[in-house]
Amino acid sequence: LAIYRMVDIGSVTGAQFLIPIFGAGGFAIFAVMSMMITFSLVPVSLGDRSNPAPPEDVKLDLPRVWRISPLGSIGCIAVGVTNSAFRTLSPVYAEEIGMSVADVVTFVSVGIFGGALIQYPLGYLSDRRDRRSVLLATTCCAMLAALALAFVARADPFLNFIIVFIFGSFAMPLYSLSAAHANDRAGKGEFVLINAALMLFYSFGAIGGPIAASAVMQHFGPSALFVFNAVVYAVLIIVILYRMQVRSSVPAGSRSRFTALLRTSTLFARLARRGGD
Repeated sequence: LAIYRMVDIGSVTGAQFLIPIFGAGGFAIFAVMSMMITFSLVPVSLGDRSNPAPPEDVKLDLPRVWRISPLGSIGCIAVGVTNSAFRTLSPVYAEEIGMSVADVVTFVSVGIFGGALIQYPLGYLSDRRDRRSVLLATTCCAMLAALALAFVARADPFLNFIIVFIFGSFAMPLYSLSAAHANDRAGKGEFVLINAALMLFYSFGAIGGPIAASAVMQHFGPSALFVFNAVVYAVLIIVILYRMQVRSSVPAGSRSRFTALLRTSTLFARLARRGGD
């Protein structure tokens, strides 16, 4: 899983720099992507041909997962809204404030890299404290960084790179922290169910986030992207504080181990659980 995560993050970050090489306009960049997708089939076709055992059936039950962890569910929705808005519209923000094509892709890549770099230290800390307090502190830092991007960075590329690195460091791990908190409340055999539901909750937010953020940017300018994110984080902070008042923390001995989950398949929840066992 760690190797998979490194390849995933490395590919996502490195792919940004194909844009200044091939250009954002014309057919070349799409041809390169088509060739890469085609080449990816080669190692798959040469791989192990044995049939794995069918996965156990999991009936998706969103109300049940919501009852198990309201905070984890709301957290994943909020992260879907903010992270999808950032990943989709941050190039627009960077271009609108006057960055070059190379600066635009660097801006996006620095934010993603920051999230990959600090995810495990935050997870290590959350395993040893009330995970909600770590989630609260991380959300507060993401909100402050978003406000700094909106009101402090202005059009300075270097300052934008520094602050977006800080922003990504705290914004990107929020999904894994929210999922880890929900898994702390899971019963035996509920881990795949919970992570399937959390991915769907994330998707709900990811559908609406870019649409809402783009409307805000169109009316108030490019910096409104990060004001929009800061408002969502502020709401999440209120929810975290409320949940900390109405429900006690999970005892340290009952907490699941933090795992930086991918949002691509519920299979990763099963593999991560197997590694924990």
